[in-house]
Formats: sequence, structure tokens, C-alpha cells
Amino acid sequence: MKERNYLFDNIKALMLLLVAIGHILDVYIDDGNNTVFYIAMKYIYLFHMPVFAFVSGYFTKDFDRARNKAVKGVLIPYLILQTGYVIVAAIMIYLGLAKFNAGVFNYSIILPSSAFYYLLALFVWKLIAKDIMSLRCPLVISTVLGLLISFTKYDVFSLLIFYVLGIKCTESIINKIRKVPHVIAVFVLLLGLIPASVCPYSIHSIRLNYESEGFTNIEGMLWRCLFYIVAIVMGMAIINLLPATKTFCSKIGMRAILVYGGSTFLAPSGYVLICNLLHLDRNNMVNALGILIFSILILFVCSSDIINNIYQFIYNKIIGLLFKNTSQLEK
Repeated sequence: MKERNYLFDNIKALMLLLVAIGHILDVYIDDGNNTVFYIAMKYIYLFHMPVFAFVSGYFTKDFDRARNKAVKGVLIPYLILQTGYVIVAAIMIYLGLAKFNAGVFNYSIILPSSAFYYLLALFVWKLIAKDIMSLRCPLVISTVLGLLISFTKYDVFSLLIFYVLGIKCTESIINKIRKVPHVIAVFVLLLGLIPASVCPYSIHSIRLNYESEGFTNIEGMLWRCLFYIVAIVMGMAIINLLPATKTFCSKIGMRAILVYGGSTFLAPSGYVLICNLLHLDRNNMVNALGILIFSILILFVCSSDIINNIYQFIYNKIIGLLFKNTSQLEK
């Protein structure tokens, strides 16, 4: 049996932490102000979802298997999580607790504005992976699709280039990236503060059309190209720096969908409740520490055996109701 690749579990764990932190920071930024939280959120969004797409693609080498597992492995979890999110969002709005970024609370299942949009996009990618990779120039096609798709509001192809890069990436390429001196990778991540500071907030807006973000189509495509380049370089730095051995956080990466779902439910809503109760936002340093601690805690809670067992019970019941034969069900 092939040994598990803990490098990618560790990468997913870090990206999941950044997802939680990014969602919480969204509550506290003031558009147009160069606050520390504002820059930190822009920095996170430069690369965390592209890295997720890359990792997903890296493990999609068997296209037929990916297509066969797309419904049970991605679509069903998406429907479970997005439905739950819609219910929680409705409750938050009813109680008057959703006073931040109203766009987060979108009741749509087909075009979600929540973080679960990624699962819906991943489902489509797995279905078309074999067809995309049969093209003569899949990277060129995926890049063009990513640039042109934001003429509309449908965003399923915006991160496709990173998924394709992951498919095309080999273990030897990963090894070459990891042989680069770590100091260069650290320097690259520090350089990422420049686009995070000077580029428009909407450079990372892969789910909205260019016009709604105040760009012409040409401007939007140019910013999108810059976003792609920055994300690729910073993603390589992450691959270079993270350990390839099993760590205390590898389990978080192993249960990525569950943790992704749980952190989306709890961040920012859970932190907002705690913050309002303890008035943590009176001091930025205290608030930043609170955000970090809360984000770490929810990752470990959501990856726990108890939460995993509850989720698997619900998941298996739904699968049993929807499909005739569940004897080959893979958890």
C-alpha cells in the first residue's frame, strides 16, 4: 500500500486555517482603509483557494475514478453543507446577528455565495477533468476560461487553471520545488505583502464579474493574470516550506471537506458571538489573537472523531436514501 503523502495533508491544514481566519477578518475590515486586518485578508486570498484547487488536481490522476466519485464524494457533501449553511444563515439574519457582509448570506444552492462555492466548482472539475486533459493545450484553455468567465457572474472556471496545474504536476516536480533553499520561499511569501498592500481588494474576487468590481473587461483580465501569477509563485513557496512528515495537524488535512464545512459554519458567526460577548474588538492585538486561537480551535474540533462520526452517520443515511447500492460506499 502506498504511503500517505503527509505534505499535502499539512498544506490543506494550513489553508483551512487561513480559510477560517479570512472569513473572520471579513467582519472587521473597512473597505478602502489599509488596516492590518484589511491587508492580512487580501494577503490570504491571494493564494489559499488556488492552493486548494492545485492539491485537488494533484490527486485527480485517475479521471474515471474522479468522475465516478464526484457525486458521492463532492456533490452530496456540498448539498448537505450548503443546505445547513442556508438554514444557519436564515437563523442568524432572523436574530439580527448577520450585520456583516450581507453577500455572505445567499440562499442559493445553485450559485452559492458562501465558501461552499468551491465544492460545487470541484464537482464540475471532476466531471470534466478527462475531457479537459484530452485537449491539446489544457493549461491554455483553462487560463482562457478563467479570464473570460468573469464577463458573467458564473465562476466555476475561475480557479480551473490551478486544478489543471495540479493534475499535470508530478512527484518529481514537487521534489524539485522542495529542493529550493527555504530562504527563497520565505522571501517570496514576504514579497506577497506588496500585492496585498497595493492591489485592489477585488483582485481576488473570482466569484464576481469584472463590471461589478469596477473594472472594464480588459482591466479585469489583466488583474486576473496578475492574481494567477502571484498565486502560483506563493503556492510553490508553501510547497517548499511545509513538512512532508506526519504532524499534529495532518489529521485536519485528512478530513478537509468536513473541516472546511465546519469552519465555514463557525467562522465568522461563532467568533462574532464570542467577540460581542467579551468585547475583544476593543483592542486590535487582542482581537487578532482571539481570531487566531478561535480559528485553530475550530479546526481541531471539526477534525475530531466525534464530529467526524456524526457527519459520517448523516452522510451515510443520505447516501442510503438516494442510491440503490451502497455496499461499495467509500468514506
